[in-house]
Amino acid sequence: MSLSVFTIVPVLALAYVLGVCPSNAFSVNDCMSDGRYNADNVIHVSEASIDPSYFVAPGVVSAKVNFEILQNVTSDLDLSVHVMKKVWWFWATGHRSTRSLCETLDTAFLEDDGTTNCPSELSSAGIPCRCPFRRGRYSLPWTSFDLIKPDDVPYGKYWVEARLTDPFTGVLKGCHNAEFYISSY
Repeated sequence: MSLSVFTIVPVLALAYVLGVCPSNAFSVNDCMSDGRYNADNVIHVSEASIDPSYFVAPGVVSAKVNFEILQNVTSDLDLSVHVMKKVWWFWATGHRSTRSLCETLDTAFLEDDGTTNCPSELSSAGIPCRCPFRRGRYSLPWTSFDLIKPDDVPYGKYWVEARLTDPFTGVLKGCHNAEFYISSY
């Protein structure tokens, strides 16, 4: 029995919609073995939520995060980021990079005049955004952020893993992954 294109296309379209459209579209997980209780772990996210449950770009998203810096971070760490995008039923690697955590933060918050400042949303909540980091519990209450989508980032479902490692020993110091959906509506 051969199937026509009129049979196959609707079935594939339905499978695609069920497989990648936003439903419980945002999650964050600790990927360190033993999570918070791992002696090497420097950060643990206990709660992360967004509203709506997926990113609409361009648009506005509200976020709430509770996390703990488990030990003082006095020297730089390497930040490795691995991004994958879901294409039909498969995950395709979209980006991999490893950079200095401190340099990354300094660049992310670089002002036009060459200074670096924490965004007011973070500083008013007492959340550090520059190295070094002091041990403590931090909480970002529901806060709204404007979102833009770079032209080279397609809409769809994403998985991102961020790993912190000691640049001298290679010891894993933190690991979190997030799954989310970027939509135009």
